Amino acid sequence: MSSPKTTVLVSLLVLVISSISFADESLVGNHQVPLKIVTHNVWYGFTKKPEPRHADWLKWMADQAPDVVSLQELNGYTAEKLSADARAWGHEHSVLLKEDGFPTGITSRFPITDVRRIREGMHHGLLRCRIRGIWLYVIHFHPSNFARRIEEAGHLKSDSGSLSDADPRIVLAGDFNGFSPADRAHYSSDAKLVPFFQMLDQRDSGARNLNQGRMDYGGLEAILSQGYIDLVDRARAKESHFVGTFPSPLVSDEDNGTDRRLDYIFVSPNLLPSVVSAGILRDSRTEGFSDHFPVTATILMDDDSSAGNAALLSEPELLQEHGAGEGPAWHPELGLLTSGEGNINRRDRNGNTSVYRENAGSNGLMFDRQGRLVICEPVRRRVTRIEADGSTTVLAETFGGKKFNQPNDLTIDSRNRIYFSDPRYGDRAGMELLDENGRTIEGVYRIDVDGHVARIINHEVDRPNGLVVTQDDKYLFVADNNNSLGGARKLWRFDLKDDGTVDFPSQTLIHDWKTTRGPDGMKLDAAGRLYVAAGLNKPNPPHETADSPTAGVYVFSADGKLLQFVMIPRDETTNCAFGGDDLKSLFVTAGGSLWKIQSTTAGKPAWPLVPSEGNR
Repeated sequence: MSSPKTTVLVSLLVLVISSISFADESLVGNHQVPLKIVTHNVWYGFTKKPEPRHADWLKWMADQAPDVVSLQELNGYTAEKLSADARAWGHEHSVLLKEDGFPTGITSRFPITDVRRIREGMHHGLLRCRIRGIWLYVIHFHPSNFARRIEEAGHLKSDSGSLSDADPRIVLAGDFNGFSPADRAHYSSDAKLVPFFQMLDQRDSGARNLNQGRMDYGGLEAILSQGYIDLVDRARAKESHFVGTFPSPLVSDEDNGTDRRLDYIFVSPNLLPSVVSAGILRDSRTEGFSDHFPVTATILMDDDSSAGNAALLSEPELLQEHGAGEGPAWHPELGLLTSGEGNINRRDRNGNTSVYRENAGSNGLMFDRQGRLVICEPVRRRVTRIEADGSTTVLAETFGGKKFNQPNDLTIDSRNRIYFSDPRYGDRAGMELLDENGRTIEGVYRIDVDGHVARIINHEVDRPNGLVVTQDDKYLFVADNNNSLGGARKLWRFDLKDDGTVDFPSQTLIHDWKTTRGPDGMKLDAAGRLYVAAGLNKPNPPHETADSPTAGVYVFSADGKLLQFVMIPRDETTNCAFGGDDLKSLFVTAGGSLWKIQSTTAGKPAWPLVPSEGNR
């Protein structure tokens, strides 16, 4: 039998959906589709109270037909168990924060990318990801300490400030365990609430529910001060009866205090015009699932909002811990070659590793259009090619009679002209390439098919590293990565002329990593998107002093817009290459380790060709 509160909420939900403060759901058409979000604290992972509580909840969630589900208190869950639950309501994508303590998780009908798990400074942890271009944070703040909740809101602010978008669209969904100043009048009129928290604080010496004997609103005020909008508060009528999200009748056999609102969905201001509805899902079914009631919101999205954004679909998968420092290059028969530990190493198609070329002293690797391996050899200060018979051809060793610095990385254009960078890292003694004023040159060079070598960039960049020529030979992208104090950490684009030289006035800044580690190796996919390995997880003062982790793969559109960032949890992220039979596996090297991320689009190396182009 429904309680009087249930009847009140039914009315509330009608008001929420018809609220003029939100977008009109009738506007959904061919170019806009709804994104329905549900958040729910499921109370100790359904380990308390007997079944069929969990089974009933799975059916109920499927009935809601959500697009995204934010979950808290997934105690006892594994990634596999969360995935099984997600499939019960039609979601193929899921991420679990952790498997200890009180985990949170998220499931989605759409790919989940840009995942970051933040444990430090958080009582339960903070899970962040990106779905259809929206950044989502799964919230579960400290349950009994108002000061800690304020600190946790600060960690949220720090991470959201590091997001790659200029004006990120953000949703916060979960159990904030705190009190909104919008509900102050209700709490002030509740004579039982302060005595209840006094009892809790006296019972637990570590608890700080009250602030000098009063209700504290600091945690939610810290969220509101960051500009986020409380959707349920925005939707409800000003004179409506208060409806909370905790405690439910399921735990009526315990003293959990009086009705209060702990669960919220907040959005950044740029999302508010797209919100259709929001409300607390409180009825006779939901009161039997958990001690918390679920909260929902629906947002209108452009129908093509995910197209072009989710270039990378999966979380990074660790393949091996050692031997992959740099230069990944895919061969359809050999598997993946990498530079590491002084050698060129091989990971075959079955995952077995071996040394392919001992003491190679290599960095960047590339297969040319005849399937020959071209190698940057910084140790021997040259660029070489391995012929079909296994012999070595030196392509470039000196320029103007002077030895190169440390050939680092390379690319090839449609005319089979090879371009390579020549920086100098570490000890700078013995640099032979100087300009007319005696200044050292760290340049970019072109090797023509007839063997002629030309310098095409002198001092236009600080210290060139990774580079790539677009498929139409229109642009040359160059990573400028000087890890000395005050050095450049930028991605540049130059117009490439027909003769293989660059148009210097066309030099365009694509992205600036500022004080963190800059861009390194990069590759293109068949759609013309650029994948750049860059960044650092842990600051390396005084040279690389970024406060926020930035290590991973940055995906840029063909016109230079940052589309996506996927974090790699290992320093330093150095290079990447497409491989696999469909060329949709992006292999990433980081600190000697090797990772794999699944992509939506095949890569576009010079060789091998993608299957549709006749390679296999």
